[in-house]
Amino acid sequence: MTIICPPGYPGGQITKKERRKLKSKTLGVWAYVLPALLVLGLILIIPLIYTFWMSLQHMPIGKPPTFVGMRNFSRIFRDPIFYKSLKNTFIYAFPAVAIKAIIGLGVAVLLNQEFRGRGILRGLAILPYALQPFVVSVLFWFVYDYRGIGNILLRVVGLKPIHWLGVQYAMPSLILVNVWHGWPFFYLGFLAGLQSIPGELYESAEIDGASSWQRFFSITLPLLKDVFLIVCGLSLMWTMGDFVIPKMMTGGGPADATLTIPMATYKIAFLLGLNYPLASAYAVTILPIFAVLIYFTVRHLE
Repeated sequence: MTIICPPGYPGGQITKKERRKLKSKTLGVWAYVLPALLVLGLILIIPLIYTFWMSLQHMPIGKPPTFVGMRNFSRIFRDPIFYKSLKNTFIYAFPAVAIKAIIGLGVAVLLNQEFRGRGILRGLAILPYALQPFVVSVLFWFVYDYRGIGNILLRVVGLKPIHWLGVQYAMPSLILVNVWHGWPFFYLGFLAGLQSIPGELYESAEIDGASSWQRFFSITLPLLKDVFLIVCGLSLMWTMGDFVIPKMMTGGGPADATLTIPMATYKIAFLLGLNYPLASAYAVTILPIFAVLIYFTVRHLE
């Protein structure tokens, strides 16, 4: 006895015995995937659902929660602090990602060339990314101190020292820390993409008389498009959700100059009356942006 197979199956038919084999293989695949899905559900899906549920509650200290619907969202949408923190999140994330992409691409192109000591430089290039964010923050404390390395260098070139973490320079200083820590991620992604480009394309273009810049814009950039979009999407999500560097360097200050959505969520949840439902609403508001970024990132993984 045979059954009709789905369109595209070789031969058009499959026996019961072959069907049982396919089922057993499918079950084997699920046996490998299911533990990962369970872990993903425990550490990601369930907390997301719980956060959304909590954003719809009112939870006075010492009393059971009560359902209030969209009241918390209505409150934050009338709060100028929310819009300031959202604006700061964009100001922090987009320039940092753009600068990291430029530096990472430049270093990847350079270290993709053949020269002595390339392997050592490739290893050293990932050192900033290998350090934990809190370690990077502590290192930059010594740079941003008024008597630190940053102002020493300014004095050497004849400029006046500045308050790196003051209102005027706090956000650019945080962006610099994030860039220094995160550009190797772009470098690794771009280097992997460059090594997948066939060398024959460059040889043919060189024979046709194309210059280095023409080969870069006509071959390298177009073939790195998917890699570029993937690493930018991932880095943008991570940078928008960055908590450690702003917390360690400025705590959201001074005068809320570096108050991002993660910092505002932390302050509302733990420092300003333990208002967990309102903090959850802050966290939920940024999820649609993450959903759009995930959608476009996954599209280019295919």
